[in-house]
Amino acid sequence: MLAMFSFKQVDFSPNQAIVKQYVTDFETLKVKAAHFYQIVSGYQKSNEGNEQLVRAYYEVRTAFKKVEFIWEYVDPIYVKEWVNGAPLPKLDKSAPQLVIIDPKGLQVIDELLFADELDLNELSKVTIELNKAIQDYPIQQKLSDRVILEGMRIELIRLFNLGLTGFDVPASNRALEDAQVVFAKIESTLSFYTEAVQQKNQVVSIACNEAIVKGKKQLNADVDFDSFDRLKFLIEVVNPLYKSIGQMQQLLEVESIYEVVPSSSKIALNYNATNLFASDFLNPFYYVNLPQKRYTPELVELGKYLFFDPLLSASNERSCASCHNPQKGFTDGLAKSVATGFNGTVDRNSPTLLNVVYSERFFHDLRADALEDQMEHVVASDKEFNTNIIAIMRKLSLSNEYQQRFNQLFADYPNPINQQTISFAISAYVSSLHSFNSPFDHFVRGEASNLTASAKRGFNLFMGKAACGTCHFAPNFNGTVPPLYIESESEVLGVLANPYDKVLILDKDEGRISAKLKEGAPFYRYSFKTPTIRNVALTAPYMHNGAYATIEDVIDFYNNGGGLGIGLAVPYQTLSSDSLHLTKQEKADLIEFMKALTDTTGLTSKPIVLPLVQGESLLNNRKVGGNY
Repeated sequence: MLAMFSFKQVDFSPNQAIVKQYVTDFETLKVKAAHFYQIVSGYQKSNEGNEQLVRAYYEVRTAFKKVEFIWEYVDPIYVKEWVNGAPLPKLDKSAPQLVIIDPKGLQVIDELLFADELDLNELSKVTIELNKAIQDYPIQQKLSDRVILEGMRIELIRLFNLGLTGFDVPASNRALEDAQVVFAKIESTLSFYTEAVQQKNQVVSIACNEAIVKGKKQLNADVDFDSFDRLKFLIEVVNPLYKSIGQMQQLLEVESIYEVVPSSSKIALNYNATNLFASDFLNPFYYVNLPQKRYTPELVELGKYLFFDPLLSASNERSCASCHNPQKGFTDGLAKSVATGFNGTVDRNSPTLLNVVYSERFFHDLRADALEDQMEHVVASDKEFNTNIIAIMRKLSLSNEYQQRFNQLFADYPNPINQQTISFAISAYVSSLHSFNSPFDHFVRGEASNLTASAKRGFNLFMGKAACGTCHFAPNFNGTVPPLYIESESEVLGVLANPYDKVLILDKDEGRISAKLKEGAPFYRYSFKTPTIRNVALTAPYMHNGAYATIEDVIDFYNNGGGLGIGLAVPYQTLSSDSLHLTKQEKADLIEFMKALTDTTGLTSKPIVLPLVQGESLLNNRKVGGNY
């Protein structure tokens, strides 16, 4: 029988003890940051290497990891912008014009310290900024139990997605050491609540303790980054602990975030979910303009009719389903979709709509800020619907059935059939296309036990050696960044125009740099949204240009380091140019895992017939889904 971790005997409440320790840890961080700054300031390059710098840097990292779960929770923007953001330039979203922010913080230092050639000037600059950011920050002297408990749950998400994948240490290979520090801090913090939880519910207390014991054992085992079993850690440690801490919060009658934030606020992460792969782990209503109270089965059904109705196009022959076929994972199986009038093609590959809702922005170039905003782009495009919203509204108004449906659902609108209500309906249908019941999901939730050994190895490769999980974040495996899932990333990969040509050249599509005037930064040239790899077995061909025919070809592209890795000039490539050195078996295992993410259960049906249009008999011959 596992021994319970002991309750710390203190003369004050657990909350006070935790805050006291947090203040002490933060003071230590300030000391370590100042020491590192002094080491860098007095450093002289020599043949002896930079071991002294590295040791001092590791001390700062360790100190930061001890306060991370609270600091990141109470002030995530500050930490991201000044202390531990990704080592890439970004834009100031609050500025009215294009303003570039240089990367700062620990991840930048990580890359600088472990580069082939140390750039001491740049290291000094970043270190000065980091030290100032830490020294100037006022330490929180009061923290609620809610902040502490919810902070630990979010830290588990961060640990699994950003820590153990190597995202947080892009060059130093220190992921496991960081994880040990983080986990030890979670253990020591939880111990302050042990006695109270034991009194309330022995089952929850034992489950929490078992997860802690297993986590320590796995993290401290004699394994390296590549061989660490992330799937086992997820199933035996992260998910049970995530659930237990949530139960503890309820047992101790600690308020939840939903009780302290305004009811109008949207939160992407569902704090009531009990598993990182629960079907309701993310809140789809965070990502859409559609008010949750309007989301009903009737609205979804109306949206479904509109989605498959070519009435929305000028020719009455093309529908949303023309490019997003349910039988092909809501893509069309083409490199680029056929354009209106069968005159050439559209500019890019048709992405899947399964789980597409879980994104901050939309389209390959992220030009649409909301799911509803996509419609106007498709409607106006001369290669797609080639019409306008007024014409669509007129045709829908000719149908008694459509009028009745809109009137029932939007009776509070003076004109129930309008651009917003049409967008709401289609958005409701697309939002219903959530796919979290794949064989892998069932396995990781403990609902099935028949995942293949190859798929298990593939998941560990995906989240480890192959580095896929540093851009395709679990659980949706897209570019929406954990642990809060409120920002969607794009990446510069150096995608080829035709990977099967003898002479390899970059695809000429420049992507995000041309999507929005405010985002015309040079580092967004050739940058494209990171899509979900769920249902990837159904959505060939791949990439924004559809140039890659098979998953195997895509994996080879990544394995070779993208465009830069094969010798092309890609100045701002975000994908590492180093080879992943994947073996033939490892590539096969990756594919087996990705195939285990296939799930279209209950999502592929379409209307049998479309609503009649009165007075326009020719329109009643239109085909469900269109003629494309």
